[in-house]
Amino acid sequence: MNVKILCNDEAKDGFYEEHGLSILVNDEILFDTGASDVFIKNAKKMKVDLRGIKKIVVSHGHYDHVGGLKYLIGKVNAPVYIHKNAVIPKYSGDRFVGSPFEIENLKLEKKFIKGNIKIDNLYVINNVPLEKNTIDKKYKINGGRDFFHDEINIVIDNILFTGCAHRGIENILKVALKTHAIKYVIGGFHLINASLERIRNIVEIFGKNNLVVIPLHCTGVKAISIMKSILKENCIILKAGDEWDLL
Repeated sequence: MNVKILCNDEAKDGFYEEHGLSILVNDEILFDTGASDVFIKNAKKMKVDLRGIKKIVVSHGHYDHVGGLKYLIGKVNAPVYIHKNAVIPKYSGDRFVGSPFEIENLKLEKKFIKGNIKIDNLYVINNVPLEKNTIDKKYKINGGRDFFHDEINIVIDNILFTGCAHRGIENILKVALKTHAIKYVIGGFHLINASLERIRNIVEIFGKNNLVVIPLHCTGVKAISIMKSILKENCIILKAGDEWDLL
């Protein structure tokens, strides 16, 4: 399996970076689109033919994951798998953090999905119980708290992909392990403001399950540093412009 990091908060020399996430799997499955057209610029540098994309999956409706969608119009002929709640305006406190455009009006085929379902070679995890509620109260939707019911994670073979893991990486992983022999976890873990205790607890979970983790985006420098120091070779650091081959 080949994984390319098209957008991340840090980039290799010669590539573009932004606060966002976009991962391309086997040049066919695009998981998130970052905040702008940065992922397309990096894809061009990596000599990726976007016309080969067969599925687009949006992890949730925040701008840094959905913002690049509009730049795919006319470039791909692939359905966008997304939860219906992703189109609802979202806020972080008083700051608007939702999609910068009307997703419903994009001239892209959209397939609204929910629940934990299988779609060809990928497994969607949308129903994640909040056994540990780690969602920041600042996130709002429809005038109330946003519990991220739109959040979609995917499993391909033995790899778990997360966008931001707002519903808790520990909760998501617990669900994934019930149905799949997860060996790798890649994506944003949303630990940027997490307590040291929570970070260490999560690293312990990774270690007990002998997982290889690739922390990106909103995981945070502190959490990534702790993961690397404890997990060592089982924590792989990738940036935008990097690719990873799993044989």
